[in-house]
Amino acid sequence: MRTIITTINSGSYTSGLSDISRCEMQKKLRLLLVILLSSCAFIPAYVSAAPATGPGSGFIVVASAPATDFYTATQVGTAPFRVSFFDRSEGTLPLGYIWNFGDGTTSREKNPTHIFATNGKYSVSLTVTNSFGQDTKSLKEFIAVGDPPVPDFSASPSQGNIPLAVAFMGMTNGTIRSWKWDFGDGSFASVQNPTHTYTKPGIYTVTLSAANEFGMENITKSGMINTGVVPDAEFIAEIRQGYPPLTVRFRDFSSGSPLAWFWDFGDGTTSTEKDPLHTYTKEGKYTTTLQVANAFGSDSLTRSNHISVGNPVPPLTPTSPEVVAPLPDESQSGGIISLIREAKGTTEKNLPTSGFIPPQFMALAAVLTSFAVVFINLLISTIGTHSQFAPKVAKFLADLAGGHGVEKLSAAEVEKRGIALYQRERLFLGLSAIEIIVIEVAVIMVAIAFILADRAELTLQTVLTYILVGAISVLLHDFAHRYFATRHGHDADTQFWGLGTIIMFLTAWLYGNAFAQSYRNLVNRQGEAEPHELGIEMVAGPCVSIVLMVLFLSISQLGGPWAIAGGVGFSINLITAVYSLMPIETMDGGAVWKWNRAVYLILFLPMIAFYFFTYMIV
Repeated sequence: MRTIITTINSGSYTSGLSDISRCEMQKKLRLLLVILLSSCAFIPAYVSAAPATGPGSGFIVVASAPATDFYTATQVGTAPFRVSFFDRSEGTLPLGYIWNFGDGTTSREKNPTHIFATNGKYSVSLTVTNSFGQDTKSLKEFIAVGDPPVPDFSASPSQGNIPLAVAFMGMTNGTIRSWKWDFGDGSFASVQNPTHTYTKPGIYTVTLSAANEFGMENITKSGMINTGVVPDAEFIAEIRQGYPPLTVRFRDFSSGSPLAWFWDFGDGTTSTEKDPLHTYTKEGKYTTTLQVANAFGSDSLTRSNHISVGNPVPPLTPTSPEVVAPLPDESQSGGIISLIREAKGTTEKNLPTSGFIPPQFMALAAVLTSFAVVFINLLISTIGTHSQFAPKVAKFLADLAGGHGVEKLSAAEVEKRGIALYQRERLFLGLSAIEIIVIEVAVIMVAIAFILADRAELTLQTVLTYILVGAISVLLHDFAHRYFATRHGHDADTQFWGLGTIIMFLTAWLYGNAFAQSYRNLVNRQGEAEPHELGIEMVAGPCVSIVLMVLFLSISQLGGPWAIAGGVGFSINLITAVYSLMPIETMDGGAVWKWNRAVYLILFLPMIAFYFFTYMIV
């Protein structure tokens, strides 16, 4: 066997003839390993080396100079104003930044945050550089720092009688973008110097808001505008005649919200109280004067011979040819108009409708409201009766609208309306236990409604007076109907009337005039009633109310508690008589009209005229 010795890089390998192929393979592997190691050493060095850009370098380089751009989320504010700037420049990296904020400060950050400490408008620039050039972007007055406005205003005049036209002048610093006025009465304006007219009495708070680019501020002046009316003097004396010493309580009923009072009692004494108490010690007739005033003016009222003390004998012949019988005007101590005025009380009340309905039209508004509610209820009940979807509701509404007085309901009508009429055991004065309860409740409802209408002071004496007078008025009106119905052989049943009670309280609250009733009397008739019988039964109630009205008016001049009771009874019976005589089928007047139109007109026309005369003219 032959031996071959091969030397490579001082390393020797000995192999037989069968190992020749393996040696060749090792050579190739070693050569491949050397090539790979050489590649790994040269490639990173080549990549990290800066490209040669000079002539003849042998490389082609693609790059760009910077294009500067930036933005910020906020440009307007108040000092100290913190602003964050954001770069969005383009160009070959790396890039260098130089910011100039326009207030003498700079920054080399990419996205700096800067605080502007003083007011002003600042131009901001950014310069961006790289190996291929630089670019600068400047924005003139890019940042604005300032203060919101400090508004103020004046008004002229700030006080006066309505309607009051007020000229407002808005004032503030700097340039204003928008104005907004709130005049305190639900009205607004958006000009700098508006003129506004106030139409209702009151004290108004005014607010002015002003806005500029830095924000909005407002100023509010409470009680800035004071509007009102000159007061209208009015008063009564609870006692007007008697023997000395005669103590008289005077009560002020002036309108227009007076703030000061001056009374002259005619005997050399005066008072500045609102409702003074004065004692006359000598006989004679005294002229009383009341002067009232507020910020808008003054007014006075004088009543000649208003208080009579003692019983001096008048001379048989006039002492002067100039003395003539005066007309019965309101200045006379015994004049009917003065008596009615004192009986009905004041029309100047704190009512929710006072702002848009004059006091003299409250009575008319009460009448119209009462009829509107009854009419709507009757209309709904009539429609509902023919509806197959609401029979129970129709029956309930028809029952409410069925009437209020002895009315007038025949057997067919009672059956048609579904009104229950019961035969009850009569316990007291022909009344059943339930009827006594109904009448008691009705009396209390009437008393409360008229206390509400008069805005009367809630004292025990006042409440008892209203209840007693209401009981007399309700019972006698009811018994008048019942008496004639019984004489004609019919049975009567007193029931509570829900709709009438609602109307009574509604008109009392809104208008100070309780124009309705809280109960009704139903008569059980066999067959159709004769118009003559029905008319007499119906006219009895209003006639009794008219008589009671006259009686209560006459006792109102007695003074003291009698004056209060007389005034309450006068109002209750006047409204009851007028309301009962209204020409509506469910009221007394409808039956009286069918029976005898002459009788109806003789009663109704004077009463409705007297009602409006009392509450709208006197």
